[in-house]
Amino acid sequence: MMNPDVSLSLQKRVLKKGVDLIGHLQRTFEHLDVSSQAWMLSLSAYGDGGALPLQAEINPYERAAIDEFVRTENDLFGKVIVALSVMACEVRFLTNEARLRFLDPLLHYSDEFVDCSPNLSIGRFLSFLQELSNFKTRCKEVILLFIRQLDALGERESGIGAVPFLLGCLSELFVCLIAADGIVRANNTLREHWNGYRASISACVHSPVASTKLNISNGEVKEVDGFLVGIEKAVLSGTIFTDCIQDVGKTVVGKKVLEHIAAAISATGTEIEATQDPTRIGYRVVGAGAFLILHTTLSRTAVDKKLLRIFLDLCRLNPVTPLWRNVSISPADSILQLIPDSMKHVDRKQLQTIPPAKEGILQARIAGMPKDVAAFKTDAMDWVERMQTLATESEPVISDECAAFLRNGLLLARKVQNYVMQTFHYHSVLLKPISRTVLQHLGVMLEILVVLKGCVDRYGLAVCQLSERVKDFFASRIHMACYNLEKRLALEKRGNFGAVDQVDSLTALKVLQQAVATGPLTEERLVVLRVCFGICLATKRWPSEEIAFVLSAIPVIKDLCSFQKSFRIACDVSIFYWNRMVLRPYLEEVYQNPIQAARLTVLLAAFETSAAGLHAARHETSSVLLKNYRTVIMGEVKEYILDPLCKDIETNLRLLVHSHLSLPDRNPFESAVRDLRMFTSLGPIYFLGQCVSVRDYVEKYLDRTFYDLTTVALHDWKTYDEMRSLAFHLYGLNVIQAHLPNQTVEQGADILEIMRNINSFVTSYTYNLNNQVFVERSSNNKHLNTIGIRHVANSLRTHGIGVMNTTVNYTYQFLRKNFNIFSQFMFDEQIKSRLIKDIKLFRELKQTDAMARYPFEKAEKFNKGIRTLGVTPDGLTKLDQFRLLITHIGNAMGFVRTVRSGGLHQCSKAICFIPDLEDLESFEELGKTEAIATEFSAAKDLDEVVTLLTKNLSDGTEFFKLLVEVFSGEFRHAKNRHLQNFYVIVPPLMVNFVDHAVTCKERIHKKNPSGLVLFTDDGFAMGVAYILALLNQNSQFDSLNWNDSVREKFRKDAEAAALVNRPPTGTRTEAENDEKLKQALKLTARRVDAYVKEFDLLFYSFSSARIFFKSTVAPPPAAVTTESAAATGETPAMPPAAPPSAS
Repeated sequence: MMNPDVSLSLQKRVLKKGVDLIGHLQRTFEHLDVSSQAWMLSLSAYGDGGALPLQAEINPYERAAIDEFVRTENDLFGKVIVALSVMACEVRFLTNEARLRFLDPLLHYSDEFVDCSPNLSIGRFLSFLQELSNFKTRCKEVILLFIRQLDALGERESGIGAVPFLLGCLSELFVCLIAADGIVRANNTLREHWNGYRASISACVHSPVASTKLNISNGEVKEVDGFLVGIEKAVLSGTIFTDCIQDVGKTVVGKKVLEHIAAAISATGTEIEATQDPTRIGYRVVGAGAFLILHTTLSRTAVDKKLLRIFLDLCRLNPVTPLWRNVSISPADSILQLIPDSMKHVDRKQLQTIPPAKEGILQARIAGMPKDVAAFKTDAMDWVERMQTLATESEPVISDECAAFLRNGLLLARKVQNYVMQTFHYHSVLLKPISRTVLQHLGVMLEILVVLKGCVDRYGLAVCQLSERVKDFFASRIHMACYNLEKRLALEKRGNFGAVDQVDSLTALKVLQQAVATGPLTEERLVVLRVCFGICLATKRWPSEEIAFVLSAIPVIKDLCSFQKSFRIACDVSIFYWNRMVLRPYLEEVYQNPIQAARLTVLLAAFETSAAGLHAARHETSSVLLKNYRTVIMGEVKEYILDPLCKDIETNLRLLVHSHLSLPDRNPFESAVRDLRMFTSLGPIYFLGQCVSVRDYVEKYLDRTFYDLTTVALHDWKTYDEMRSLAFHLYGLNVIQAHLPNQTVEQGADILEIMRNINSFVTSYTYNLNNQVFVERSSNNKHLNTIGIRHVANSLRTHGIGVMNTTVNYTYQFLRKNFNIFSQFMFDEQIKSRLIKDIKLFRELKQTDAMARYPFEKAEKFNKGIRTLGVTPDGLTKLDQFRLLITHIGNAMGFVRTVRSGGLHQCSKAICFIPDLEDLESFEELGKTEAIATEFSAAKDLDEVVTLLTKNLSDGTEFFKLLVEVFSGEFRHAKNRHLQNFYVIVPPLMVNFVDHAVTCKERIHKKNPSGLVLFTDDGFAMGVAYILALLNQNSQFDSLNWNDSVREKFRKDAEAAALVNRPPTGTRTEAENDEKLKQALKLTARRVDAYVKEFDLLFYSFSSARIFFKSTVAPPPAAVTTESAAATGETPAMPPAAPPSAS
């Protein structure tokens, strides 16, 4: 015998080497793909553990047979132990084979997800049915042998202690056979296809022509038909369990066997109360019913009424029992049907209590479901947190608490699984619809199972180490307890050496120690352990405290021997495969609450796991079934998640882009605001080999939508470009540029047309200084044309940069003509005399007060008094015409500025692919160095183009400076002295402009305005600033303190209006209370406010325009004084005829 300490140390060394190897491979995978670590951890936590790149799992296995490690000097009793153990192992093997090989193919046979005809499905299924028939035959033989062995065991009292365990193994096999019968009887599709296939074969039997076409003889067809008859009788009749029991009933057995079976039925209630595993309760109830049938068959009498009452009591407490996946039965109804004349002996009142019990249990479960789910969720999170802590510890302490922790996680998973299955089965049996609230709770429990399984999969290495160490810990304690009992029995043996039961007990103890200490705790060794422990327990010489420990340790060791496999079975959610209709409300709830978007990964992982049984299908290839199943599930996801998400994101983007329109207000307190970014931030989701990325799906949808709609309406390309940008900033979506339109659709007015018709252009458009855009004054259409930098850049791209100089030259010619008119106006005696008079009066004020301001009243008087000089048919005074002239000049300067900005914009776009403008490489020199060609003229041309673009972008031409220099000399010449009075007329011009602007803007709010409607006209400010720069009169204008004068005037007006509007403190007269007077005062205050705002806007634009001309350098003016200009009577001179020189 091997020393137990040596055996344990050997197991630990082997385990440590395996763990080290797996850890090395895991680190290698992490180094190979560090970027995928985040989503890998998330997927392993909430998804299927099979998606991990590497997993560790321990399943004990050895090649040694049972008789090789059951060695004892007591050969006779040793053979008994071996026989009982082999028999139990064989029964458990058949049970596992039924679950793994036969139940799933029977259950998954249907016409769903198949691509073949019913006859072809049955043809493929025949081999499986033959295997099931052979399995039935094997079960008959084993059950018969089992009963005979039990009958033979009655002659040796010491072996009776192992009978309860053996009958427990047999009851599990009976449950599998009953489940197979239930599946066959409930599978209507299988029966329909089978009948059609039988009819086809029968037609061939009676039609020699048909068999000839199939190239087979009529005799062979008859053999096939006979084979089908045998298969139908053996398998498809739904009597597999009944046939096995009837064959056993032909055997004559002793009373001991019947007593053991009756004792097993009687002890079922006590075992159910003591068990902590809820999944075993249903199996025990059905097993008790199977034993009742077996007892009745073996006794060859009527059913025992006492045992029948015990069984019905169990059925009342458990009226619906899950057998396998979605198959469940009502034990009372199913078992009583298999007992002959059972209704003659049953208590009717007792039987009538079972249907109400079903209703009561379901109602109680629904009522307590919120509390139960909350408790399950809390326990699951605590267990996961504790597992994370243990996994990070280098040497966790092994104790009873550690074992209880591992087993509690397994029991929790089994409780949740049983709760889910019971809920579905009770609703199915009672034909009750499942409410949405119950579905939500079932979804939470589904998530709990997936999370628990994901936690065990993620920390697989730690789970392996921990479970093995705990198992060895309990095995050593069991070994020590057996050793102490062996010494006690040995002492008793010396006093009473001839007692056979003492010898058998010592033999069982030694075999038990061998099973624990000489090898890994495989299933076979656990069976031997259970058999030997039952034999030892029958001696009643074991101390009570040690009995309690061993009784509690054996289930722990059983669960820990294949902990991960047991956990995987406990977390099985295959019940959802047959209840796929719940996926739709789950998806709808997740979409309505985007904060729960992470549940989508869990749901898909659960529905992927639920389809694991399709791999065992025999009527169709598993690849076809899984492919069609994946299509159905992903269709649901697309219909209820992806497609609504795409449409809602597109709608949100459209509403945001068109938020400047009058859209209905979306109140977050009335309608919930959903953060759809929670969906687009999800990582890739894997479902049955298909990768689903929510972000990629939405991006492709937006790509396709934006492209298609842009091709339909090319003028909307900018709108979709803004939506594309919003999609990135709001949802993190990288929508591909559509590169539409492939040509300029917003060319606007061509720069050549503007240049040739600059006179009409400056009169038809108004200039906006801040946005550098020209807006049409009026139009017969419903829209106004605009011209901006982009339009100018498009024209320059069409005609070339050289057109800029031509444009400036045309502008010069325009300015030259307008300055001629400007000079004539300033030379007018009526205008000049008024200006000289105002200059003298202001100088007198300056002499008395250095901070004197040009009076606002003076400017206002000038503006009104000039009307006496005459008006045009359009109602324009001379000052109005002069203001328009200055505005046109300013518009021309604004056009020059826009042309220059458009040129820089075009140059920047043309040179955007040059990496470094400071360090340009010569393509000609590089070509010669690398000797890539013999002719380098193309490279030389490219160098010249790049150099020219760089120069144009970096230097640029100061057109304003040129236009100031070309006119400033003439404006400041002595022969144009009359122009030096210009700075004094600026205040009246501003008053005139503000009156005009306020009038035009007030027309905007009228329904049918008559007259010009404007909202911007910065050309006036640009023109005034330009002329002041030409005359070098900025300082003289600043000396007027005109801005302060305007503010002071309107401040006083506002105070006066407020004073008049203030109610008096004494008695009120009727005039003071007149409503008309109050309305007039309100209109006055509103008009004062409008004038203040308009003057502020004018001063802002004027200050901005003056900045353009501060850097201009002009020749010093001739010595000209206002007095000399007033004394002479020279005619105004013409501006120079030479255009400005620009490179």
